[in-house]
Amino acid sequence: MNVIELYRSRLFKQSKNPIESAKRMVSAVQVFVGIRDVFGDNELISYAVKCGLMNMSFPEWSPFPLLAVVTFAGSFVYTGQFSQSIYLVQVFPDKARTFQALNCISATCIPFSKYIFMWSSRYRLKAIMEMSQEGLSVLPEESSGRNRMLQTLNTARGISWLVILNQAAIHIIYLVIPIVFTIFGSERYLPTTPGESFGLSPKYETPFYEATFVITCLATAFSAINQTGYIVLFVTLIAHELGHFYVITETFNDIFGILTKRKNSEESNEELLIYTSKLVDEKLAFCVRHHQFLIRYHGKIRQLYKAIFGAQFLMMIIVLVTTLQTMNSWGFSNTILTGVTGVMPLTIYCFGGELMISAATNMSKAVYSCGWELMNVRQARAVCLMLCLSQRPLHLSAAGFATMNRETFANVVQAVYKIYAVFN
Repeated sequence: MNVIELYRSRLFKQSKNPIESAKRMVSAVQVFVGIRDVFGDNELISYAVKCGLMNMSFPEWSPFPLLAVVTFAGSFVYTGQFSQSIYLVQVFPDKARTFQALNCISATCIPFSKYIFMWSSRYRLKAIMEMSQEGLSVLPEESSGRNRMLQTLNTARGISWLVILNQAAIHIIYLVIPIVFTIFGSERYLPTTPGESFGLSPKYETPFYEATFVITCLATAFSAINQTGYIVLFVTLIAHELGHFYVITETFNDIFGILTKRKNSEESNEELLIYTSKLVDEKLAFCVRHHQFLIRYHGKIRQLYKAIFGAQFLMMIIVLVTTLQTMNSWGFSNTILTGVTGVMPLTIYCFGGELMISAATNMSKAVYSCGWELMNVRQARAVCLMLCLSQRPLHLSAAGFATMNRETFANVVQAVYKIYAVFN
């Protein structure tokens, strides 16, 4: 009962601190795939002790890490990359079956790489979350920028819930369809496993079919859970960075409002000029400091995702190409799911990167439109500095060779279709 109460409190309770809420949500998802310490601070046990749900003598052992290792090792050998590589050797150079095997290998590599990423990034994530807390703490209370930041983080939490519901619905339907077809049809069906022979064993013969079905379902469930936590983490970090862009934009809009109000004021006295000039100085200094913080924060996130984006970018292209090649020779459910497996991560990455570039562009426009012509020389120089720094928008990239934006998404779609046309 204590573990159930802990899980509910972590997943459903929203803290006054949105960063802690996001950490609890990601941790509550990842604990089911054996990753208990996502952010490098053993926060699960600390939170449980703090809430009185367990004491320090409570054993920290959990069956999930062992189950995760067994599941991924079993799926890797029996239904995953190793088995499909054997099948690929058996069927080569048969075109249709070769593309089926390549499709399965590349599609299973994507969740496997995400799992390794979530296991190996805890200390980098700890540093990023500490910076997120630092960035939130320096925002003035009751300011328009802080309100916009909190609004952005709350929106990200809502999107995270949609991701959880979407992932659950897609994978439940995907696992139920083969069961229904097997029960009410005349043939046996399995999720995402091509070929008549299954590398190590004939997959449709008893007891191989039952074993393969169970292992495949477990592997799919674990991959879906891990992918959910991975996407929620990405949405959270992107929301934090977007929030800081919005904070600077809102602050420059406030500066424009102050200067416009001073210009249109009928009473233009020395005290008003001194007060507004001091207020503008404070806001400009805050914007310069916060933009420097944003550059460092973005560098951490870009370095975190640089390698995983590059690896998955290549694998997703292979998935899309092989999915198109197997449309006529493979099952409908397999084609749809593997296609979604390739398209959805690429869409999320490119959409998130496009939002970041758009936010940076809007910030640059706000800097230029802040009313610099009404400032003194020293203030105008600070604005020029911000304009120079904002001329190169911050962006995410796949291993440094492809910028994550809508143009990249369109180029990938065109390239995949051209490859498909060449092979057909």
